[in-house]
Amino acid sequence: MRPTKWFVPFVALLMVVAGCSDSDEAAPDSANSGEGASTTSAADVGADAAYAERGPNEVGTIAFKLDDGRRVQAWYPADDSAADLPLESFDLAGLLNPGLQAQIPKDKRPLYEIAAHPDADAGADGPYPVVLFSHGFAGFPEQSADLVTHLASWGFVVVAPDHVERSLSGQLGTAAQGVTPREDPEVLTASLDAALVLKDSPLTGLLDEDMVTVAGHSAGAGAAYREASADPRIKAFIAYSIGERTVDGEAPPPVPDVPGMVMAGTKDNIIPFSASEEVYDGMRPPKYFVKIEGAGHLVFSDICLIGKEQGGLVGLVGEIGLDLPANLLALASDGCEDDQLDPAKAFEAIDHFSVAFLRYSLGIDPEPVGLDPAVTKNFTDATITLTADLG
Repeated sequence: MRPTKWFVPFVALLMVVAGCSDSDEAAPDSANSGEGASTTSAADVGADAAYAERGPNEVGTIAFKLDDGRRVQAWYPADDSAADLPLESFDLAGLLNPGLQAQIPKDKRPLYEIAAHPDADAGADGPYPVVLFSHGFAGFPEQSADLVTHLASWGFVVVAPDHVERSLSGQLGTAAQGVTPREDPEVLTASLDAALVLKDSPLTGLLDEDMVTVAGHSAGAGAAYREASADPRIKAFIAYSIGERTVDGEAPPPVPDVPGMVMAGTKDNIIPFSASEEVYDGMRPPKYFVKIEGAGHLVFSDICLIGKEQGGLVGLVGEIGLDLPANLLALASDGCEDDQLDPAKAFEAIDHFSVAFLRYSLGIDPEPVGLDPAVTKNFTDATITLTADLG
């Protein structure tokens, strides 16, 4: 990777509350607050992992369909009353076709609890900024449950379509039947457009069309990259393990003209770490790169955790005796192996950097919070490196 530059705006006195909260409460006046009053410099705020913990909002979830019938799942900031509602229970086997589902013993059918409440009332502080999320090949909208619910807890509406052209439900289920194939950016744009005009839904009036971003994993990372170039409403993008084809080391055109962040694991056997580096190198500043030592391809998802007691997706495949190509089996296990970092140990860093980058790129945080390289010292369960080029 070529040398990077780091710039932190110098602000003489910046209260932590100004960088880490949207509260309207005024910071205490140091002249009247007595001994012990303190201030925090911009550099200190930059090294604060303020978004590693779950945010202040309850999280709701709802599904809707596009005009072609494909499913879109959304997560959103919910009213506090959502805490009394049941949590979302995700049925991985439900993505398979009925014949395959019938082969799975009931006691082996994995259900995964997601920290969101179906059909909860929306939060009262909207409209909220938007994150379009694109899953990977053989993935599904719920694949990165920890990440999407974390974003929603910090005040984002996450809109995640089922790319049936390459999703698990499209490959092994029935989701692609009768659906005209569409390019990934077209699906993402259509999902945003549909979410903006929903009636009688918790999402009605909840999305801020002037604050839209896009993120994606693997094939979805490439989709996010292209969408950031294609839709002028996109203000920033995040690519988790991106392997878009480069030309002579240059990022593939058209290069997005908005802030971007790339994250990658050094033990990714699906998309080599160097491929993500190459895309990052060719991107325009401002840009950030998050390196996760020892992490495999699925570190940016919950796939290794879904049905873990039954052997995860690979175990499920074995249970029903399905003969899958080696590349699909690798996709379902890379990042879950014993010699790779336990994905859950990296979630805290991935969650923090995702929120911090999006908030700063959208101007929600007027100064960068938790985007100084020193912030990585806060993550003791994983070895993280943050570099940036702000132009």
